[in-house]
Amino acid sequence: MLREALDALAAPVDVFFRDDDAGWEDARLFELLARFAEHGLPVDLAVIPADLHDALAARLIDSHAGLHQHGYAHTNHEVEGRKCEFGPARDKAAQNDDIARGRTQLRERLGDRLDPFFTPPWNRCTRDTAEVLVELGFSLLSREHKAEPFGLLPELPVHLDVARLSPQALDERFAAQLRTGGPVGVMFHHGVMEAEDMARASELLQLLANHEQVRPCRMAELCH
Repeated sequence: MLREALDALAAPVDVFFRDDDAGWEDARLFELLARFAEHGLPVDLAVIPADLHDALAARLIDSHAGLHQHGYAHTNHEVEGRKCEFGPARDKAAQNDDIARGRTQLRERLGDRLDPFFTPPWNRCTRDTAEVLVELGFSLLSREHKAEPFGLLPELPVHLDVARLSPQALDERFAAQLRTGGPVGVMFHHGVMEAEDMARASELLQLLANHEQVRPCRMAELCH
């Protein structure tokens, strides 16, 4: 189904790849990065500041991945409802403190490899978050595509979660998204990907890497 949808496109579609939770499950992270490298595809990593240690930072600096901030500690602060680190339970000042502290920690370890982008854990945040990002000089917010844009800074949503969709559902949603035009954001969560998930990811990456109607992009190329 996905191959047929790609074949039917009238023009190439921009596709970007975002893997969340860098700082967790390093071995699985490196395995996923190797799969991207094998197929010559770009990937952007959302890095958890509180969980980035020096050894991992050194590996990431030497990688070809784009690197940006993923919240602060990936901690849920909501007492009810959906999980959120930067949700309604936290005021703007508290959010500012965490985002600024996280950015400082990432800059100290990643230097100019750090892009001024922000992905909130669980792909959820509030308007206060967006206001803080603008005030701190971030240039891009990436969340789930169903979230209504705040209109305060450029947003680049993701549309598909490879680790949490069945093969059939992934193909169906990917094909449907292609028909609406790009860019299409493909999300990964390496930390929950078992061997079969990695193998399925490789099959998807191989298809996308070799299809003339796919234009693989880094998030930085789509930031406008």
